Amino acid sequence: AELLDPAVKGTLNVLNSCANTPSVKRVVLTSSIAAVTYNGKPRTPDVVVDESWFTDPEYCKNLKVSIYTIRLV
Repeated sequence: AELLDPAVKGTLNVLNSCANTPSVKRVVLTSSIAAVTYNGKPRTPDVVVDESWFTDPEYCKNLKVSIYTIRLV
């Protein structure tokens, strides 16, 4: 919650500002937890998540995770 709450609030602030700005027609959000979530690696308290944790497309395919999600990773 310490990291998640500010991230959610910040994203909502940006989206609300965009919604209240007539010249903004589209918003593209490209950041996602999916970038480091789907890889089949064990998640234990001692694990450090870094660039080696990027999502494995084959793992996603086996889980039937949307190709759209994988494409954004």
